[in-house]
Order: sequence, then structure tokens, then C-alpha cells
Amino acid sequence: MIRPAVPCEIPLLADIWLRASRRAHDFVPAAYWESHLDAMVEERLPGAEELLVLEVESRVIGFAALNGEHLEALFVDPEVQSYGHGSRLMAHAMAHHSRLSLCVFSRNVRAVSFYRRLGFQVVEERIEPLTGEAETLMAWQP
Repeated sequence: MIRPAVPCEIPLLADIWLRASRRAHDFVPAAYWESHLDAMVEERLPGAEELLVLEVESRVIGFAALNGEHLEALFVDPEVQSYGHGSRLMAHAMAHHSRLSLCVFSRNVRAVSFYRRLGFQVVEERIEPLTGEAETLMAWQP
């Protein structure tokens, strides 16, 4: 089931974000992700205009955070990745928005390929200022 997150779930979502970020972005030092955990809990997740969770068998296993038409975050618990959960969250977001944009680290080839399969197009390549890593801005509309 996909539903809006409730405030008490923010620490769990931040934990999913941290574990999934370390795994997907091993080219960024783990200390970077750990140093941003408090901001995720206190600002970024609670501040999202739309924070959706994917719950399976009464367990929250992933989430999507959106601000307007921009996907700020899409993360699935690393223990249950590759079972279509991210696709479910994206299908929900795409069904409720006329267009979407997102940024993804360019070296995260798996994520770039995932978004391409969903119909996202590359808009531009740029440098993410906090990490110095290349990122890809992508956009989708039906």
C-alpha cells in the first residue's frame, strides 16, 4: 500500500535513506551520508510537500519525497530492492503528476538506467556542489 507518511515514521525513513545511500553511492564517503542524517530527520523529510511510503505486510520498505513536480528522493530498503518496489512508488508518483524532474548521481548507473526505463530523459549534466560528483538532471512527462 502507498500512503502518506506519518511524522513518527521519519526516523525509519531516514534509516532507509542512509542504508540505501551508502549502498548505491559507494563512490561518496560514508561519512558524508552520516553527516546529513540529522538534516534528513529534522528538515528534508518533514519539509517535503509530499512524502509517500510503501508499506508491504505492515512494514514500511520505501518512500518517495516530492516538492511540487520534483522528486527529491526515492529510496527502498536495501534488503528488499530489485523486487519492483521502486517502480511501484514511481508509478504512483507518475500517475499523480503531469511531469516530474529529478537529479541522480551520474555514477549511479543503476538508478540512471531505472529512470530511463520509466521514460525520463536527460536534461543536463552538472556537478553536485556538496560532493563534487557529477549528477544528471532528468525529466519526464507523458
